[in-house]
Order: sequence, then structure tokens, then C-alpha cells
Amino acid sequence: MLKRHAEQVWNRLDQLYADGTTYISYGELYHWYDVKKIKKTPWRDIRNRWEELLDEKNEEYSDPQIAETHGGVSFFFSTNPGTLSDKAS
Repeated sequence: MLKRHAEQVWNRLDQLYADGTTYISYGELYHWYDVKKIKKTPWRDIRNRWEELLDEKNEEYSDPQIAETHGGVSFFFSTNPGTLSDKAS
């Protein structure tokens, strides 16, 4: 992985932590990780970086939620998750 691509991954994870959501397109994954097929390697790297980020923040590991779309993956992270139904009641 090129240094600038690693920085882009870190930027997305910082956005996930700060804003609670981020999006990574499949095209970016192919490009950043220089793969012909997206298998476990990119996901493991992202997970390891996420774990490192949380460790730097002295937070216990928490898996982000993901939602696959046609063009990529949206990530969601909350230290206080809830549901719309909770807010509506």
C-alpha cells in the first residue's frame, strides 16, 4: 500500500470516530490495496487500524456496524447506540 493510500484509510477511520459514520467505495478498496478481488486482507487491515485508533483513544474495542451498498460500504460507530424507535417513544 502506498503511503498516501494509507493516509486516506486513516482519514476515513478518523472521520468514523469523529462523526460516527464514513463511506469507502469498492473502487477505493481496489485502488488502495492494489487487489483484483476484495477478500479478507483489506477488511483485516481496516479492522486492525480501527483497533489501533481506539487503543490510542484508550477505548475498548467496539466493532463498527456496516451497511453494504451497490458501490461500497458505509461504516457506523457510536459510543451510545440507539434506535429510531427509542427516540420516537
